[in-house]
Amino acid sequence: MPAKRVRRSPEAARAEILEAAESLLRDHDWARVSVDQLMERTGMTRSSFYHYFKSVDEVAVALFARVEGEIRSAVDDWLDGDVETDEPERAAVGALTRMFDVWAEHITLMRAMEQAAGRSRAAYEQWRERVVEGYVAQTEAFIGRAIEAGRSDVADPPTLARALILMNLSVATDEARRPEPFSAERLGRSIGRVWASAIYRNR
Repeated sequence: MPAKRVRRSPEAARAEILEAAESLLRDHDWARVSVDQLMERTGMTRSSFYHYFKSVDEVAVALFARVEGEIRSAVDDWLDGDVETDEPERAAVGALTRMFDVWAEHITLMRAMEQAAGRSRAAYEQWRERVVEGYVAQTEAFIGRAIEAGRSDVADPPTLARALILMNLSVATDEARRPEPFSAERLGRSIGRVWASAIYRNR
């Protein structure tokens, strides 16, 4: 008798594809992951894949969205919070250490997102919107509040905000490629001090 087809809700089917992708990432480079490999792990047909995703790279974006909340929870309270702390360097180091810790925990996914953005325009645009532009705007607002509070004399907040976010991403990307990455504590301490000295200099 033919195997009985398992009925799944659209939400369950999509989630199962994402679980299969996350599983594959433990053993495979994202550039080598195929639709056939993904669907073999789910037991669904190849054509089913295209009901939920346009490409494998779109799966990487969806996986990233799953952990985006963890990344945001690491830094949002700091960037959206009180800039008048008496220990701005300590606050920066703490938040950025938490952020690098999340990146380290999901390092295979970070590599996949980088590869997807490198070969898919749609994935690149999602990456820019989620990982770059949103945080640049958030950081610019953070610097603006520090200036208004009289705790910063930064002359060009938009440029500094972009430089700081791109520095974070460059460091995180480099760490994802290193065979023996630095600890989140070491990165957070060094990068946090850079942020504090750039924003609160001469104060």
